Amino acid sequence: MFLKSGYYCHCRICQKSSGQPAEITVPIKAGTLVFTKSRPKYYVSSENGKRGFCEDCGSRLVWEALDPENDWLTNVTVGSLDNSAEARPSNHIFIDTKLPWYEIDEELPKFREAEVEAMLDVWKQERMPGD
Repeated sequence: MFLKSGYYCHCRICQKSSGQPAEITVPIKAGTLVFTKSRPKYYVSSENGKRGFCEDCGSRLVWEALDPENDWLTNVTVGSLDNSAEARPSNHIFIDTKLPWYEIDEELPKFREAEVEAMLDVWKQERMPGD
């Protein structure tokens, strides 16, 4: 099950791993993602997480936390979803590393790196009711 509110990530790691000025992902409830052909090949991209890629075509599919306590941060790329049109980006994160020529939807909320921790706390509350 994925949440329809996605986000544009402008961090340098996402820019490099996607080859794009930003990557659009949606949070997904950990353990609910089903791979229909094969499991992705993983690459540890930072001290916090790993990225899963399709072994056949190389497409970036999923990001997962290395610490199981942070599995609520699991996210999947919008383009890899069967129903990509259902996902709606709701904000931009790491806006301070946005490429200067990349035009974005100015109506969406924007978060700088220093604000991301506070934003993650809000996301955790939204995704883990009752915890």
